[in-house]
Amino acid sequence: MSKKKIEQNSIVITDKKKIRQKLFIFSIIFLIISFIIIFYSNNFIIQNSKNLHEKNINLISKIENLKNKISKKEKIIEELTKSNKEINSIFNRYTDAIKFKVATSEEIRDELFKKDEEILSLNRELNYYKFLINSKDRKNILSIENVKLNFKDDKTILHYSFLLLSNSNNKKVKGSFNLFYDGNYIKNNKSFNKKKMKISNNKIDFKNYLQLSGKIIVPDDQNISNLYIDVKCNGKLYNYVHKFN
Repeated sequence: MSKKKIEQNSIVITDKKKIRQKLFIFSIIFLIISFIIIFYSNNFIIQNSKNLHEKNINLISKIENLKNKISKKEKIIEELTKSNKEINSIFNRYTDAIKFKVATSEEIRDELFKKDEEILSLNRELNYYKFLINSKDRKNILSIENVKLNFKDDKTILHYSFLLLSNSNNKKVKGSFNLFYDGNYIKNNKSFNKKKMKISNNKIDFKNYLQLSGKIIVPDDQNISNLYIDVKCNGKLYNYVHKFN
């Protein structure tokens, strides 16, 4: 074998060794990198799972607290309602005597008024807490509740009241509301759609809940078939429709 061939064989063997060494080093580096990625990925998943679990526990705790508050408010309302009935019973029994004692009559009426106001206030709180539970999966929404509409003076004056509820986490809600109606003219029975009612102050600015009430003069030549409550706040429009029989 010539010297030249021996040198060539030696070079080939050396190149193969170098390739094997490089492959070995590359494999070690790849394994180390893979281990690091897997380690940190597992840590991230575990930490994320812990955070989700803690959030879930906090949410359950808040819901339980709200349910407890509702239960307490319901008991208070029940007690106040019972007390109010007792006062009404006393008032009815002593109607004749009260005719001769105006001061006593006024005191009892004041007491009844205070009790009614207290019950209304507690009912508003109760509706608010129920609303929070029912809307726990949605954020920054508003609901129109407890709508009451009554006509007076041969249907020429409409008394209205309704409750606005917000789940915006004690943040201020600003906007406005309007009332519309449709119906027909009495004279020719011609129908019309969504006439705007005049309201002296239609601005709203509140936290959590707001009771609104007022009265509107209705033209005596018109019949109202439907009434619409439109509430605009935070760039959104909320509607309520009441159909008169």
